[in-house]
Amino acid sequence: MQTLLLLISAFLLIALLRRERQRNFTEESFISIVNHTFRTPLTRIKWMSETLGQEIPRKEQIEISKDLGNGVGRLLEIIDALAGIKDIHNTSAYDLKAVSLLEILEEAIRKYSVQINEKKIKLSMPVMNDLPLLSIDTKKISFVIQVLLENAILYSKDGDTIVIKAEVKDGELVLAIEDSGLGLSWKDRNNIFKRFYRGERAKKMNTDGMGLGLYMARVIVRRHKGKIYATSRGKNRGTTFFIKLPRKS
Repeated sequence: MQTLLLLISAFLLIALLRRERQRNFTEESFISIVNHTFRTPLTRIKWMSETLGQEIPRKEQIEISKDLGNGVGRLLEIIDALAGIKDIHNTSAYDLKAVSLLEILEEAIRKYSVQINEKKIKLSMPVMNDLPLLSIDTKKISFVIQVLLENAILYSKDGDTIVIKAEVKDGELVLAIEDSGLGLSWKDRNNIFKRFYRGERAKKMNTDGMGLGLYMARVIVRRHKGKIYATSRGKNRGTTFFIKLPRKS
């Protein structure tokens, strides 16, 4: 079991190294990813695999096996995110279809329902039945929505409220996801959409982040001829992310 897990980890690292060369990432950025993103799940996988080699109760074995699966899944998500950078820049890779944004929002909420319940977060989302269909790539816009919702959950305190609103204004559909959590400094507001950027306070609250989600979200929204930006009243005063998409992308 331990040998198999180490082989899986080695395979994932080799795959990342290959993609690293193909994407021409800077050496500094790559080292940052390995140190801050791979170290935590790999260290945990190593510890859990060693623990499974010991005599422990069956119930504990099941829990550790489950955690191992989550750790490997996290590494696969990292690989997928890095691999997706090439596709998001390729306009021909976008499969545009008429889609309801409400369906995408509801799916994102379902995906993060466990985290929402664990933190006792109150979710406020007015009725949106009259929203128009959009010509978008469902998978890519779903990724964008999930990045914004996940960030709102991660950087909110227990019991906080997240507000999701959408409206049509001047021929565009405007989506806003607002939290009352960590907030943004002036430096953060100017840099959060840059590749690999992570605010100092965000690093402390979420050590596993890569600084790629918002960068990729901006590229995707721009490929849809839209806009994405964030506003904040300052540290610990929440953040609101806005997405503007034309009714016909």
